[in-house]
Amino acid sequence: MTTEVQTAAPTRDPWVAEDEIDLRQYLDVLIRWWREIIAITLGFVVLAVLAILTMRLVLPPQYVASADVAIVRTVSDVNFDERFKTNPETLNNDTTSLSARRSALLGMVTTGAIAQSVALQLGDQLSEKEQIPANLLEMVTGDMVTSGNARGDSDLIRISVIADTPEKSAAIANAWADQYVKEVNRVYGQVPDEVLSSIEAELTEAQQQYLNSQTNLEAFIANNRLDELNTLVTVLQQRITQEASLQSAFLLQWQETQEQLSTAHALRAQVEQGGEGAARSNMAALQILKLRAFGMTPTNLQLEVRDLPEIDQAAMMADLDGLITALEARMVDLNDKVAAGSAQLQASPTVSQTLTTALSELRTSKAALETENARQRQLTQQRDLNWETYKTLSSKVAELNLARAAASSEVRFGAAAVPPTTFEPRIQLGVGILIAGILGSVLALSIVFLSNYLNYQPFLGKTTIAPTSPFR
Repeated sequence: MTTEVQTAAPTRDPWVAEDEIDLRQYLDVLIRWWREIIAITLGFVVLAVLAILTMRLVLPPQYVASADVAIVRTVSDVNFDERFKTNPETLNNDTTSLSARRSALLGMVTTGAIAQSVALQLGDQLSEKEQIPANLLEMVTGDMVTSGNARGDSDLIRISVIADTPEKSAAIANAWADQYVKEVNRVYGQVPDEVLSSIEAELTEAQQQYLNSQTNLEAFIANNRLDELNTLVTVLQQRITQEASLQSAFLLQWQETQEQLSTAHALRAQVEQGGEGAARSNMAALQILKLRAFGMTPTNLQLEVRDLPEIDQAAMMADLDGLITALEARMVDLNDKVAAGSAQLQASPTVSQTLTTALSELRTSKAALETENARQRQLTQQRDLNWETYKTLSSKVAELNLARAAASSEVRFGAAAVPPTTFEPRIQLGVGILIAGILGSVLALSIVFLSNYLNYQPFLGKTTIAPTSPFR
């Protein structure tokens, strides 16, 4: 009996030696073709140098002149009325705002308006092509420069101009800087025309409204009934006051008469009960009572008892009865007057026609007077309001005109450009050689590897290294 032993087949490693990248093949190509690589690169560099020198000989030289503009912000803050502000906006000191303002000012260097102004200003100093604003813009650049001519955030804007002559480049740079300063200060530092025109239009309208309101007030004063109504109200008020005073006098007289009547009854009862002695002793009281009853004030009156006439009881009783009858008749009359006066003051249906008419006219006159006063207050207030508006706008127009006369500035002409003594090469020779070297090396490597791929032999020398292609 035999046992068969099966052995498992060896597993294949997925990575094999053929998958490795052998850089020696590429190095072999570079070593075999190094003469050709150097020759092609040098040839390309020589051609580039010859091309640069030819361009310098054929093309006119370029001269660069620079003018500097400083960012120096000055603001004329003129404010006659704190209630109405038209001051320019205040720039914050944060870095973002300052950087944004510098970027805006730098962006305004190359604008068509400035190019057109410079072209008109220089005129025949420019060629026909340069007099076109679009072509003139291509000759100008603006940069922020710091110490050492380094670029970065700064308060100095350098305007550089490239031209075919030193004088032209300096002239364009100076004219451009001058127009740039004017344009920037016009935009940022001067009161806008539309703002001034708008406020002047509002001033004209406010003046017309004030004149209209003044005319209305004058017409009202000329035709109103204030004086008439005031006089009428005063007269009616006096009339009613007199009526009330009269009724008050009647009431006071009624009260006094009532007291006198009561005193007379009491005195009569005493004389009647007291007999002849009471008549003699009350003679002075009777005389004083009669003085009061008939309107004489006994305050400062001196009576001598011995001067009083002798009178018996019957005579005094008769005298008192006559006095009581007179006082009762007076009371009846006063009762009628007081009752009529009370009805008048209470505006009852029994009120007299005179007082009714007076009260009605007083109410009507007061209502009309209040209406006239309200109308006058309204017209006066409207006139005063229009005057304040006109005065405020007038002050604001004067303020803006003064602010425009003392115009603010954002930038100032810092340093004028001078004609340069040396020209600016279009392409630096060192930079051209470097670029040509890099391009020549890339071209040489491409030619070498393509030739090696096609099994060509180096044409500048022999080598013992067998030709192999790294692409096979």
